[in-house]
Amino acid sequence: MIELPGKEMKFTVIENADIEEYLDEGEKSDLSRFLWKIGRLRKLDGKVAEQAHLVISTDEPYVQRVVDILKENGRWVMEYDPNQLQFEIVDDILVLPGSKD
Repeated sequence: MIELPGKEMKFTVIENADIEEYLDEGEKSDLSRFLWKIGRLRKLDGKVAEQAHLVISTDEPYVQRVVDILKENGRWVMEYDPNQLQFEIVDDILVLPGSKD
């Protein structure tokens, strides 16, 4: 897995299969409403309501080559955002930076 310290987490990606498997019908309905609202407000702001993005998992063996291509084309900028927290999940517990003993 490639390390991405300082790289802004700009997108939230949820696998559709995970939505089907882990959300109940009410939660799926809520998610659908949230996504509809975001799309509608983007459109009102003059933005594209729905965009398509290429998603590459950081544990793919070729990810470094993709990062290198992005860097060569000026599309890879490391940014520090003090409002972004890196976290991990350990034994079903959300662990924030500096909270480990």
